[in-house]
Amino acid sequence: MLASMSNELQRRFEEEVNAADIKLHLKELYSVQTRSKRHATVKELMTLRLREGTLVHEHGVRMIGLIEKLVGLDVVISGELATDIILLSLPHSFDGFVVNFNMNKLEATLEELVNILTTYEATIKKEKHILLVGSSSGDGKKQEA
Repeated sequence: MLASMSNELQRRFEEEVNAADIKLHLKELYSVQTRSKRHATVKELMTLRLREGTLVHEHGVRMIGLIEKLVGLDVVISGELATDIILLSLPHSFDGFVVNFNMNKLEATLEELVNILTTYEATIKKEKHILLVGSSSGDGKKQEA
């Protein structure tokens, strides 16, 4: 453990024999940085929203990255909570998907969820109807015979 530390830290812990004690001291030393990183990451994750017109795949990959970063900072996030956080970040155009997902009690890994959302996004883009406005000849007044 000491071999992987800087010279300054090696000198500080050279008399420590127990690796658990060294780990505890290091955690106390760097916990302020960890706390601020965790706070910033949680804030970004909870405020991140998919804007209409942005690709859901890119958004999902970013969300997964933030969740994995939090797990690396020792935050326990269940799969269900992570799924809920991603679903809550979606715009109203995905409301039908969210209702269906929850009603059918579907389960998916985060990566599978992003792939399913990408497929759904392609489907809703195809289903958008184009409204054609036609005009009639004439001035629109009734003519008397």
